[in-house]
Amino acid sequence: MPLVEFENLSKIYRMGDETVRALDGVGLRIDPGEFVAILGPSGSGKSTLMHILGFMDSPSGGRLQFEGNEVGRISRAHRSWYRANRIGFVFQAFNLLPRLTVADNVVLPIVYSRSGIRDRNARAATALERVGMTHRATHIPSQLSGGERQRAAIARAIVNTPSLILADEPTGNLDSRNVDRIMELFTGLSAEGQTIVVVTHDEHVAGFARRTIRMCDGRISEDTSRPV
Repeated sequence: MPLVEFENLSKIYRMGDETVRALDGVGLRIDPGEFVAILGPSGSGKSTLMHILGFMDSPSGGRLQFEGNEVGRISRAHRSWYRANRIGFVFQAFNLLPRLTVADNVVLPIVYSRSGIRDRNARAATALERVGMTHRATHIPSQLSGGERQRAAIARAIVNTPSLILADEPTGNLDSRNVDRIMELFTGLSAEGQTIVVVTHDEHVAGFARRTIRMCDGRISEDTSRPV
């Protein structure tokens, strides 16, 4: 069963008298465990696609399934539930809370869960270990390098065992050495079976993914995979 499946998906925005078709009949299937890069210039539709994948927006038309469930027209409350429980987000700007320690930032997605504090802290510790940041658990973000901040953000993204990690330009604020380190970390998570979608404009970053989807004018113009 696919993790995500789009059929004839569209997204239309109205700006005054003008109609903008951000997505135009997109069909897409992402299976569990895939590592996908979505590429395209500004205005190509990749950001709109990301917003729908991450339950930050709803499509105007078409069919959208997630984990076998029809989710194209769900309520705002249901979209919030999916974001909190099924999606892990990694952003270009890291989005770490500056006054919290790394460990406290990582535990945030599960702080309101029904599990006890001991279980939450254990899950945060496991996530930090997976990204090689155990030694930085008690530091605050200003004490970290850019690469370390992004690794902490990835730990936060995986702490809730999401079905999908959605990374929006995750290396945009990093130097070339840390770009490779972060993408190698994603590669390792993919090898463990984690489903990852990276939205990027960087061909080098996209080269780490097993599958590359190129967008143009709201449509998928190319969808290629390389051998395992």
